Amino acid sequence: MHNKSVFKKLLSFALASGIVFGGFGLNATEVEAATNSYGLATNIKDGNILHCFDWTYQQIIDELPNIAAAGFTSIQTSPAQPANSSSGSAWYYLYQPNGFYVANAGLGSEADLKRLCSAADNYGIKVIVDVVANHLAGDHTNIDNSLRDSQYWHNLSSGIDYNNRYEITHKDIGMADLNSEHPYVQEKVRNYISQLKSDGVDGIRWDAAKHISLPSESCGFWSSVIDSSLFNYGEILDTPVGGNTSLANSLMSEYTDYMSVLDSVYSSTVMGAFKNGTVPTSYGSWVNVSGIDDNELVYFAESHDTFSNDETEEGWTKYIDQNKVDRAYAILGAKSNSSALYFSRPSATNKHSIKIGAKGSTHFKSKEVAAVNKLHNECVGQKEYYSTSGNTAILSRETGASIALGSGSNQDITVQNPGSTLQPGTYKDQVSGGTFTVTDSQIKGHIGSTGIAVLLKDSNPNPVIKDMTLYFSNNYNWNNVYAYAWGGSADMNWPGQAMTYVTKNNYNESIYSITVPTDITGLIFSDGNGNQTIDLKDGFTDGLGYYISGNSSDKYSVGTYTYK
Repeated sequence: MHNKSVFKKLLSFALASGIVFGGFGLNATEVEAATNSYGLATNIKDGNILHCFDWTYQQIIDELPNIAAAGFTSIQTSPAQPANSSSGSAWYYLYQPNGFYVANAGLGSEADLKRLCSAADNYGIKVIVDVVANHLAGDHTNIDNSLRDSQYWHNLSSGIDYNNRYEITHKDIGMADLNSEHPYVQEKVRNYISQLKSDGVDGIRWDAAKHISLPSESCGFWSSVIDSSLFNYGEILDTPVGGNTSLANSLMSEYTDYMSVLDSVYSSTVMGAFKNGTVPTSYGSWVNVSGIDDNELVYFAESHDTFSNDETEEGWTKYIDQNKVDRAYAILGAKSNSSALYFSRPSATNKHSIKIGAKGSTHFKSKEVAAVNKLHNECVGQKEYYSTSGNTAILSRETGASIALGSGSNQDITVQNPGSTLQPGTYKDQVSGGTFTVTDSQIKGHIGSTGIAVLLKDSNPNPVIKDMTLYFSNNYNWNNVYAYAWGGSADMNWPGQAMTYVTKNNYNESIYSITVPTDITGLIFSDGNGNQTIDLKDGFTDGLGYYISGNSSDKYSVGTYTYK
């Protein structure tokens, strides 16, 4: 036991002291084991993505146990490039970068990004970084000196006619448009992608991809910069060009030769239906176009664009109730082959009040969201069938289904089994815990308070409750350390059980352990004499360690690490 080491993810006092932690990456076998322990998909395309919009790398690290428990295969960060911003600056400055290299513009340093990637490996979670390659900051005062020359810019005006493809790819979108055709611009971006890859990043989200030309348009950008060993997906809002469906379809198909693409059209259709209290009647948008496969699409109920921008721009989802967003996600996140992005909403809604480093909502931990991800992961490779019955949407897989009411809740339903896709039998609703009965022709059961039911066969109705070991680093030098667990099979009285001393870590802090059932629902660490942590209510997993990260009112907040 004493020869084990502790990989602590950025203690607050260590940051203040300028301490940088080295990488502790896992090998491929260990990553696969971590993935399997949470039931996550083994590759990004087969799983769903949590968009940790504006979160710092450390904030993401601290939530990794919960992110894995919620079934997200990947997380997406905001841009990592240099910008005229810092923690507390408005979010949009990250989308006005000064160059192509990793820098700390408010999310954390390159060392922090590396630690995130390494820590994510411990849970089988992939890391996607948003990359802005179409433009740099409108104010060129601080941009990369090597890109200042006019040959690296398209040098056209703004005011794009979105029915004119040349203007879409050459005019400004508020910031001067880079000359994507120029080999040096391509080299700068390509080197940046290599840097991200060496830091441990697994995927790239290409911002404003529709504004960068394709090889058929005499531009070698995509063929030059795309690293096919990484997951790539491009932001193509609406269509690549308006007013010409044939050309738009051809261009979108060509984009998918290099990357997956957002299906913002169908995503908006689904979200718009639930916003209005109805269910979507169509199956998809770009998936119906020749040359585009469903595994080349990414969906979303809402995104940072639809939430963070002004309502007069694209910010039309910010005032939609979270439950309606979740109902849209219940359909989009359950689709086969493709990925869906779940957006962590900022606490602020005003465009200028949404800040870099302000951690967003943790509603992603809710039963309904986690259930959708579980369905998505367990049904990889299975076909899907979507249909509606009255005001109920049903996305059926072979051994599971996601059902969402257009409006209302707490309803008994009897709906058709779409295409007889869902295998007959008895299913457990992963949201409410209720039972559904399925025949070849119908699905029958009760949808609870969320208006969402996620059905999966209960393959182990009487599971054996196992034990897990949790750890606590006594970085506040308490005289005694107790752990109080409750819920499930736990049986303790306050202040709980005295923890067992294990060893000292590299910071000369005493590490203690406790073994508890895996079905506990809550945990508190204390000294048994008035000092205690906040209530910890989820994310428990074998080998997880905790440390005190600061005060939260009269209780201590905690950070997490993986004990090895």
